[in-house]
Amino acid sequence: MSSGQKPLSAKLHPPVHMLGGNPVKRTTTRVFALAMAGALTIAACGGDDDSTTSEAPSTEAPTSEAPTSEAPSTEAPADSWAVDTADCVDPDGAEAPIEGTIKIGSAMPLSGGVAATAFAPVKDGFEAYIAWANEQKLLGDVTIEVQIEDDQYNKDLTPAAVEKLLDSGANVFAGIIGTPNNAAVRDLLNEECYPQLLALTGSPSWGNAEEYPWTTGLLIPYTVEAKAYAALIAERFPDGANVAVFVVNNEFGQVYAEAFKEIAPDYGITIVDEQTIEATDSAPPVAQVNAIAAKAPDAVLAVPLGAGCATFLSEIAAAKAANAGWAPEMYLTNTWSSLILGLAGAAADGLYTSNNLVDVLDPETAALPAVAEYLAYMESLGKSDIVTTATAGWHAAEMTVAILKQAQESGVLSRASIINAARNFDQVGSLTREGVRMKMNGVADQFIAESLQVVQYDADTKLFTDIGELITEFES
Repeated sequence: MSSGQKPLSAKLHPPVHMLGGNPVKRTTTRVFALAMAGALTIAACGGDDDSTTSEAPSTEAPTSEAPTSEAPSTEAPADSWAVDTADCVDPDGAEAPIEGTIKIGSAMPLSGGVAATAFAPVKDGFEAYIAWANEQKLLGDVTIEVQIEDDQYNKDLTPAAVEKLLDSGANVFAGIIGTPNNAAVRDLLNEECYPQLLALTGSPSWGNAEEYPWTTGLLIPYTVEAKAYAALIAERFPDGANVAVFVVNNEFGQVYAEAFKEIAPDYGITIVDEQTIEATDSAPPVAQVNAIAAKAPDAVLAVPLGAGCATFLSEIAAAKAANAGWAPEMYLTNTWSSLILGLAGAAADGLYTSNNLVDVLDPETAALPAVAEYLAYMESLGKSDIVTTATAGWHAAEMTVAILKQAQESGVLSRASIINAARNFDQVGSLTREGVRMKMNGVADQFIAESLQVVQYDADTKLFTDIGELITEFES
């Protein structure tokens, strides 16, 4: 952070001067709805800052309690939200006890393009935590199985992947990657009453328990993230800023861009250019970046896809070298922040992003008991090279198991008790930052993550520095 740089205000209101299992047999197969409700996307949160305070209980000895999560209560209050199974295709199946083995299904892009490069470590992290949870017997005598199908980040392939998982006896779905992908199966899973937990996307459309009670998200809503960046830009440029927007041309990028454009005027921001790239395009965005450079914006908000994060930043670096005096501030969605470390190198220096997880590569953070255990376990699996991007999968699986455990301790482990536990939830993850709680409360609070820390990347140290304080004002 340059000398004299203003800290990000903890409040993000527009500046005053600017505004004045035992598988349950399916009884029917529904037709998948492929229409999208405007949404966002995907992802793998990763690197963070040099914070040394991650709240995590001791992990020294295996116990029946998960050492990587802190639960204030495992039983929901009597008046808590509860799902209505009367409209389920098979109400009895939704309430039926799951014993012996519980099977988690998911769909992720494991081949077929730029997204696969980004998300292979997410799968590894998810599976690693499930293996660890079974070793610790976190669900007692119930064994957790996980099966992840490849949908290539193609929403047209996600329905078949989910159908396959349903037919193979999946009891619950968790960590499906991508807004369009989750939206493609949301109707089916809600009709048949299968929990669709912790979608790896920050789409605001997941906050709709009235219409889709069986679907929840995991990531910080992109509307919240966009406000955090707009507030920082306003502080950095108090007389107003010209900003260019670069997004992937799918539901993820489109909704993110709309959210930012909607609030930009309130923060004195003028959008001077908007460029897109197709989700399937792996070529460097030379023309798009040259078009942005021609407008010489003060800052660029970027929402690329997968490995396209690194190629975009490389093109920006080349454009800055070719346009003397142009040095825009860069703001990158936290969806891809974990890719900065491994792929972008010096091109990412000074970039702003955000996170609610710790930076596991920071030496002080790495010494925390829960983080040290994560790193040691990944090393035992020969996966030390992916520990940053794998945090997203580990975190998603950890929260999934915490939900299952809470459901189990409510008296019966069933699909209905699982979604009830998810929507009456308040825990701390082993890799979450201090002050961050993963919580939902029925229809009153439908987003599990609403706190975030804006951070800045230092390519020399390969670490993140906090900008301002943890932002918690959006918590419901």
